[in-house]
Amino acid sequence: MAILRVGPVEIARVEELRIPNTISYFTSDETLIERNRSWLAPHFLNEDNRFDLVFQSFVFEVEGKVVLVDPCTGNGKPHPVPQFDMLDVPWLERLDAAGYRREDIDIVMCTHLHHDHCGWNTMLRDGRWVPTFPNARYVMSRTEIERWDPRRPGHHPVSYNVDVFERSVLPVIEAGLVEVHDGSLHLGECLEVLPAPGHTLGHCWLQVMADDACALFSGDTFHHPLQLVDPTMQFGGGDDLALATASRQRLIELAALRDALIIPAHLPWPHGLKVRLEHGHPVFTAGSGT
Repeated sequence: MAILRVGPVEIARVEELRIPNTISYFTSDETLIERNRSWLAPHFLNEDNRFDLVFQSFVFEVEGKVVLVDPCTGNGKPHPVPQFDMLDVPWLERLDAAGYRREDIDIVMCTHLHHDHCGWNTMLRDGRWVPTFPNARYVMSRTEIERWDPRRPGHHPVSYNVDVFERSVLPVIEAGLVEVHDGSLHLGECLEVLPAPGHTLGHCWLQVMADDACALFSGDTFHHPLQLVDPTMQFGGGDDLALATASRQRLIELAALRDALIIPAHLPWPHGLKVRLEHGHPVFTAGSGT
């Protein structure tokens, strides 16, 4: 079931849903689009300038630990956006099909705490939201927890994330399953959390290093690869565009330096991309790993 490979690490994918999208939500710059069409097509941009925004999790085993990255929106949770409202999808069954039961998960990595990156943290049982992965430690940024906790003074809500903290975060905190970090954290010899603020104030990446191969799970640092070509390009809501721009630029530099496979949260097949620098300028290619 592996669809990505980073050295000896085989990465499976668990899809929740996909939403057809158009590049016009990102840019109307036809020159920019055509200049990059050769490597974006056909999966990241078709002939009609459309692509699928995919909502998915990634799961893999390294150093004897099973790691799940960004557990989507979850079933049965109200949401103002109709596509996410009260989902009833076989996400857990797809996790099983990928070779992992929910009890197998050792680490749940939330790059940030938007609804579609922490929702399966919990599931509804007897009218209560309880941890979905009972044997896992849930890795979360302190800044993210503070950013989205509505009980804190000065809390700034956004419509698409209302009540997410209460349903998908607080139950795992109260269960004592959360490992809080301050932006950086070593989870083992091969795993490291790196700060990447902007999309949210506590947004992070997960870096995987194995046998000189590298992957960077980049969360929502970008939603479409053109946002790396033009790092100032905005899409949807975000906490700080200037910080997001800087994080995109840093992602390019780090990925080029380490020949890393960039694995963002929402790309369709082949789900990843590589970047190299030619005369100081980034050159991107779609890819699924080594």
